[in-house]
Amino acid sequence: MTDVNGNVLSRGRNRIHERSGEGGTLFGHRLAHAEVNALIKLDYDRHDPRACTLWTTTEPCPLCVGALCMADLAELRYASRDPWAGSAAMFEAVPYLKNGNVRVLGPEDQWLETVLAALQVERVMRLKPKDLERFMRPYEEAMPEATLAGRRLYSSGILQAMSKEQVPVSEALLSVSAEIGSAE
Repeated sequence: MTDVNGNVLSRGRNRIHERSGEGGTLFGHRLAHAEVNALIKLDYDRHDPRACTLWTTTEPCPLCVGALCMADLAELRYASRDPWAGSAAMFEAVPYLKNGNVRVLGPEDQWLETVLAALQVERVMRLKPKDLERFMRPYEEAMPEATLAGRRLYSSGILQAMSKEQVPVSEALLSVSAEIGSAE
């Protein structure tokens, strides 16, 4: 989360599957979403949330949309749509959320959105949820190239191998870009 000058005031990451975390962080719980953790870590005594922007990689889910509104934030910016659980449209559809006056911007960069969606597809495939195909259907309809690239990344196992070898993120992004290029 940033202030109007772009200074980072708090950070959060998804800790649903983690078993530990620093004080003041939710972890090991289905509510331990990145947005919720960033909101919890904001020092509300020192910073006015009505002057803050929450930046997320993926469009927030219904839980996080509600939390953003309850925290009285000024702005939400996200880099990639989430056809499965993304709920930014709720800010316009639900009267209570609409009255919160949260400015919503996203996505702004098509390439970045495609990369993030491909990474999300690969990650979910690795988790092997019982409702995988229900998850994949909206992605395939909204982002076919990214979904195909994510499937190829999963099948190749390249990201898992790179993670084990602790390959730099820049190199992993080159592999993702190559899969996106071959999916088009």
